[in-house]
Amino acid sequence: MNTIEKKDYARSRLMVIIEAALEYFIHLCVTGTCLTAILDEMSVSTSLQGVISAITSLACSVQLLAVFTVKKTYPCKRWVCMLNLVNQLLFALLYCVPGLSDKLPRVGILIVLLSAAYACQYYLTPSRVNWQMSLVDDNKRGTFTAHKEMVSLVSGLVVTQAAGILLDHFKAKGDMQTAFVIFGVTVTVLSVLHLITMLFTDEPKIEQPTHRRGFKEILLVVFGNKNLRRVVIFDVLYVCGTVSLHYYSIYLVRVFGLPYTYITTVALVHALFRAAVSHFLGRLADKRSWAYMLRICLIVFAAGFVVFAICDASTVKFLYPVFALCQAFAMGGINAGRTNLCLDYAERADRRYILGIQSAISGMCGFFLTLVASAFVERVEQNGNTLFGIPVYAQQVLFGASAVMLLVLAFAYLPLFGKPQRMDEAQETV
Repeated sequence: MNTIEKKDYARSRLMVIIEAALEYFIHLCVTGTCLTAILDEMSVSTSLQGVISAITSLACSVQLLAVFTVKKTYPCKRWVCMLNLVNQLLFALLYCVPGLSDKLPRVGILIVLLSAAYACQYYLTPSRVNWQMSLVDDNKRGTFTAHKEMVSLVSGLVVTQAAGILLDHFKAKGDMQTAFVIFGVTVTVLSVLHLITMLFTDEPKIEQPTHRRGFKEILLVVFGNKNLRRVVIFDVLYVCGTVSLHYYSIYLVRVFGLPYTYITTVALVHALFRAAVSHFLGRLADKRSWAYMLRICLIVFAAGFVVFAICDASTVKFLYPVFALCQAFAMGGINAGRTNLCLDYAERADRRYILGIQSAISGMCGFFLTLVASAFVERVEQNGNTLFGIPVYAQQVLFGASAVMLLVLAFAYLPLFGKPQRMDEAQETV
């Protein structure tokens, strides 16, 4: 078990928290309503927008490549920092695409840039997570992750609200290109600051260098362990069960025509509530287990999907905030839980293997299911938003399906996980 003393890497843990906040700012600038604004400016169809927003899932497959090509777990700091900078500068270039000539394949260029950016990001993710989590005691990962998320969410409120105000302002003026220049420059500056924080983060030297495992040995490590197999299956089912999230920003902007400022205001409340509950959920995971905490989050998230599924034009302004609060509570634990669930059952030397494999498999499955969902959305829209003669938006059906899947995971699947060894070890030292 990792027994890092609190004083050992205090500065580096602070750098990780700052780095996570800067990365979150960049994430806010290139996803959700910001990405929808770019795609709307290029007149991209709803179904294709869903596929494009799901590229992040497909790019997860690159983590599988990282598992089998990254030869050393230590040192990794130099190449991780450089590849991370490339990743974020590619995100900045997205804002140049709408200004290109209509004669150029703008949608194709945007897809290439987005795919390359996420490919870089996910290739380095297993090594970066392993590096950063090595700075934290195993029995304090929940609390540390919660503190990191709280800082990101609260500080990100300014970025979220500013983004909504800017988009609405320049949309009203009919000058979205100026907004895109501002966003592109902002992402570039944040990328440089992000690099600086990573360079000031120490990389602990591993005590006993591990030998490079072969293909069959890696598969045996991951799939030969009952709980690790369950981790992979859980991640696949969760990603597939939440493909509807790729359509919710499009649903709000294109179907209901909600102003960007209203959406970002709700996002502000979402972030505040998520920050408020993340510490509680992190401590709960440390005390009970990540699987137990995830069950609670999935139940609340399912309730949110049910609420969103019954939205229509007359109720969306009242029900969307309810969904946002349910999502905020759930995501206060789910994002950290998906990473840390495997760490409860994997040996330190094997963590990057399981992180890479679970993300790759779930990402590919999620992307291909998104293609199916996009075909479904397009078909329902072509039928005048009717299904079997019943007036309904395709997104409503997807949200309902998500609710069912999350409840199945919460009540039938997560209870199968065994008690983490770290909890037994912690009790022995008391």
